[in-house]
Amino acid sequence: MTSNHFRIIAPPTTHFHADGSLNLDAVERQAQLLIDTSVDGVFVAGSTGEGQSLSTDERMTSAQRWIDVAAGSELEVIIQVGHNSLPDAVALAKHAQHIGADSIAASSPCYFKPSRVEELIDFMVPVAAAAGDLPFYFYEIPPLTNVALPMAEFLAKAKPRIPNLVGLKYSNIDLMQMQQCVQMNNGEFEVLFGSDQQLLAAVALGACGAVGSTYNFAAPLYRRMLAAFDRGDHAEARQLQAKSVEIVAIMSRHSFLSACKILLAELGVEGETLRAPLRNLTADQREELLADLHSAGVFALHKSAPIVNDHDNAII
Repeated sequence: MTSNHFRIIAPPTTHFHADGSLNLDAVERQAQLLIDTSVDGVFVAGSTGEGQSLSTDERMTSAQRWIDVAAGSELEVIIQVGHNSLPDAVALAKHAQHIGADSIAASSPCYFKPSRVEELIDFMVPVAAAAGDLPFYFYEIPPLTNVALPMAEFLAKAKPRIPNLVGLKYSNIDLMQMQQCVQMNNGEFEVLFGSDQQLLAAVALGACGAVGSTYNFAAPLYRRMLAAFDRGDHAEARQLQAKSVEIVAIMSRHSFLSACKILLAELGVEGETLRAPLRNLTADQREELLADLHSAGVFALHKSAPIVNDHDNAII
């Protein structure tokens, strides 16, 4: 693995107008920010994008907008189609294939939950099939779905029934299981790691890419970390990973997704509102967040100033 081949994929936030409707105009600025910071692709309607809080129609509209904006660029577009309703998941997968997505992913249903791998596969077979031959990733995110099934077993049993299964979007901190998935069948399956604050460990263990919220605004930090790892400068790589941990800890302390949108607003992407039941920060909390990020050396209060690390080397 080299940093030049490691895919960094951002799950874009979804922005809303004051009346709660989708703000599709924000997508163009988001896409340009990602392109400018060497992000390889987008994971549309994931957790960061509040995908489960959007209607099926809104998810299709958002997916179409990302396809349109990404056209002519090198941005890979992965559409997340997971849903509690199987017919809706199938419709989303079919729509993603129709509009020209590069691949799809689907999380487990999380109200009525599959209790066995076979039940999860039964749900995913028609979803993946609806996307034709598009590559299909299972979106493993047990902290939010509360579905924690053995992923190596899933891959082994699902592949004969889901021929377009290529791997996992793995938002799980179980690194032992991740290694099992990476090593299966001599590396047959892709593992896109989903915990930004543990990325360095995942890289060392063989992940081929990553999907994470902080790549929306700090991807160059991780590019530098990957480059340091590649040249054997593990001390610098660990230092840069520690900066990621600091960013994530601050954001989590202040309501993570709200913090993410506020950071993007400071970079010119309008729309800070979250959809209920998620919590929006008050004006005072917003200022406290920005002050904490500034004190940590990761964000400047003025939009024109760069995000920097402790040594004043620009992250963005």
